[in-house]
Amino acid sequence: MSNRVVTREEVIEAFRPLRPVLEAAVMWARKHTTLERYAQLHPEHKREAGLKRLAGQARWMLLADRLVIDIVAVEGFVVRTNSEQHNQGQYLFECPGGLWTVKQEPHDVTDPNDGKYVQEELEGIRKQAKLAAGINGDDPLMIYFSVTQTTAQLKVVHPALAEPLKIPLTDLVEPAKPLDTGTPARSTPRARAHLRRGVRTDKPAEDGAGAGVGA
Repeated sequence: MSNRVVTREEVIEAFRPLRPVLEAAVMWARKHTTLERYAQLHPEHKREAGLKRLAGQARWMLLADRLVIDIVAVEGFVVRTNSEQHNQGQYLFECPGGLWTVKQEPHDVTDPNDGKYVQEELEGIRKQAKLAAGINGDDPLMIYFSVTQTTAQLKVVHPALAEPLKIPLTDLVEPAKPLDTGTPARSTPRARAHLRRGVRTDKPAEDGAGAGVGA
């Protein structure tokens, strides 16, 4: 996925093997960062806005740390930052063909400078990281895993994109395959005749509908 704008299908295909790990990490982080839990742990915060911000920051940290532990079990996914960098809020992961990180949503979506957390300032980190062959640390393409208490999605960012390409976590589910009964579909003489004449066979014909065909 390096040095070019990727398609939605390419991102889904690359991250599909990681879906169970992402889902487990999201559920775990959400479980431990509910507003009710933080209201009990931090009674000094009297306003809901403060509790939401505190819980959101903790959710991002718990999610990123959980992924550091779990993604090593999935082929093609690697942690490219160390514990010292994690202490500074810097997380960089490698996926098949590219780089990604965990992004926290800004507290104030109307403020373009809000939410500029350390993990987004990745230029220097990418240049210094030891990356797999074929992956360029200078590549402007970046994938963010964005999680709130109700949403989880991948955001693909690139200068050529007018806006980030957003892929909900639920879209990574493997598409269902058609049931193979082992029996080929039957084609009756009547059905073949209807197809030659242009008559639909997916619903019963109305009375007299075929009377004038070929008359």
